[in-house]
Amino acid sequence: MDLTGTDGCRPPRVVMVVRLFHPWVGGTERQAHTLARALIDRGVDVRVVTGRWFRGTPRRETIDGVPVFRNHTLWEFFGIKGFRKFGGYLYIVTLLWHLWRTRRTYDVIHIHGMNYHSATAVRAGRWVGRPTVTKLANSGSASDVEKMRQNRQLWGARYLLPSALACDRFVALNTAVVDELVAVGVPDDRIVSIPNGVPVEAIPTRTDHRADGPANVVFVGRLHEQKGIDTLLEATSRLDEPAAGRMRIDLIGEGPHRPGLESRIRDLGLGETVELIGAVDDVPVRLRRADVFVLPSRAEGLSNALLEAMANGLPVIVSDVPGNRDVVDHEVNGLRFAAGDAEALANCLDRLVGDEESRARLGAEARRHVERKYSLPSVVDRYMDLYESLTAGSPARV
Repeated sequence: MDLTGTDGCRPPRVVMVVRLFHPWVGGTERQAHTLARALIDRGVDVRVVTGRWFRGTPRRETIDGVPVFRNHTLWEFFGIKGFRKFGGYLYIVTLLWHLWRTRRTYDVIHIHGMNYHSATAVRAGRWVGRPTVTKLANSGSASDVEKMRQNRQLWGARYLLPSALACDRFVALNTAVVDELVAVGVPDDRIVSIPNGVPVEAIPTRTDHRADGPANVVFVGRLHEQKGIDTLLEATSRLDEPAAGRMRIDLIGEGPHRPGLESRIRDLGLGETVELIGAVDDVPVRLRRADVFVLPSRAEGLSNALLEAMANGLPVIVSDVPGNRDVVDHEVNGLRFAAGDAEALANCLDRLVGDEESRARLGAEARRHVERKYSLPSVVDRYMDLYESLTAGSPARV
């Protein structure tokens, strides 16, 4: 079935299904918004469909030019502990009904993340004859596949896994995601590798890597156990006083581990070195002012914050896990250390904070690497190819 329009020129219309969206802002949500906005700039009809998880959010709104529709979820069952997941069951019903009711307004269903919402959207795509694309962000301990198997987000999700795996194409952000999909029986020809995109052309090239006073080391992300911030704190505590005095560390973001991190900072006596900044609206400005970026995660898909830091010409220190490993070549465009190894991370920090030449060399190559492989226009081109190949009924050309 050809859905490209009677004149053969109209690009496919895309509905993006995201379980959570604004005002919840995480890596998946940011990338969905960035991609939707870039596709709209290319003339593609894109809208986001999500859940109405927070009181006071409108059912319909436009955010930065991206139309958003929110289906009913009982606001996570009014925040009552133990009953919140009932909102997920309602979301399955309302999402299925919405995709059926609006079936004549879209040609492709693009799902961000894999769980009960993706199983619902894939089933809807089968019923209405529309191709489906699922983008998987996480592998390892944060694997989307394992979350479904273990019912982490909704009881009974494991029984929806076969429906989720019936998707027409899967977009894998790293090689570990590819391996996990193949292991559960997804054929290679249904898996494509498309990275996250960064609007690198809009980011000024960094020319000065001198640190005026203590070097500013930044972490950007959710304050969650997966991000390994405890390893960063332990590493900082192991630095001798002169080394620790040459840096200040800003932790940018919010999350459930904030109280524990506050306590750990006090216990380690790091109050003069580490600051919990919280969620801010000026992350791009803070990255331009920073000297080193660190991402000590225990598991990653493909970190938007990491790509943005590299686009800003920052030297980066990352844990050696899939996702990070696919982007950062040790001693070429950044430094890698074994996940959880506080001593190795301390050595990396000590080295970069005290070595302007290494910061300049690694930062410049980080910028060049993102320009070559992760620029937003090239990523949009690849998605356009994928959508068009699916709606034309031919194999994906990506």
